[in-house]
Amino acid sequence: MNIIERLKEIAEENPNGFTVYTTNLEPVKKGWIVAQIETQNCFGDEGLKKALEVALKTSQVLGGWKEEDLFYWDAVIIFNNEEEATRSGIENKQIAIYQIETNNLKFL
Repeated sequence: MNIIERLKEIAEENPNGFTVYTTNLEPVKKGWIVAQIETQNCFGDEGLKKALEVALKTSQVLGGWKEEDLFYWDAVIIFNNEEEATRSGIENKQIAIYQIETNNLKFL
């Protein structure tokens, strides 16, 4: 099974959202998650390919979630510090950042 097929399986199993390392597809367990601007509005198969391409060239981390009938994909950056994550979120024109341990969104 290739990485695209496996990511689709992970998405199917986790429609409320997930974040994984592209190197081993293991879940990210801690940190503040910030989507990269290059992958805003990436959805469906084409969005997955684009988000994966960006993730492989940059952070090696990919996330996604389902909203209504669309599955959104993002190459993401992980921060241990909320202040740095907030700054990056603003720079990447995000409406929110996500904290994995608490399962909370922080709106920017």
